[in-house]
Amino acid sequence: MDQVWLTAALAADAAEGKGVLPDTIRPLRHGARLVGTVSTCAVAPGDNASVRAALEAGPQGGPILVVAGAAESAAAIMGGLVAEALSIKSFTAVVTDGLVRDSEEVAEFLKVWCRGTTTLAPVKKAQPVVGETVTIGGVSIAPGDYVVADADGVVVWPAAAVDKLRELARERDARDQARAAMLRRTGKLD
Repeated sequence: MDQVWLTAALAADAAEGKGVLPDTIRPLRHGARLVGTVSTCAVAPGDNASVRAALEAGPQGGPILVVAGAAESAAAIMGGLVAEALSIKSFTAVVTDGLVRDSEEVAEFLKVWCRGTTTLAPVKKAQPVVGETVTIGGVSIAPGDYVVADADGVVVWPAAAVDKLRELARERDARDQARAAMLRRTGKLD
């Protein structure tokens, strides 16, 4: 799918603001962009057993791993070794409401949108939850759903609505391009 033109802002406009994750989830590195389908897991605060289980399962719904359940956690959901292992298993990115550690190493292997960084390591004791619908900031995310992320934020489109939402985003982009051309010609927005 042609993805160069699709931004988080266009994705949010197409979905009428639905599916927008909390603005506390930011890209780990400047200039990162992401468009694709997701696999999911849910962690217990301070625990990354589910991330380890998702790693073993591989990208079932897509190469972007959404890790939910860490919004209140002070510990990381992953560090450099787990990021490298995820990349070896064909994951390309992680979107989480949690924190990461070893951020320089993590960024070498994956594109990441997260709440921030920490030095605190997680434990690995909770019962893993992998491949189920998860929730971040009131947004439900199922395996196979579509994520669009950039410096402006993260937007999730339900898998069943991707074709229609992509069409709406493309229409909005065309209108915006026409308005930009008129602005450059006339100096006026409308």
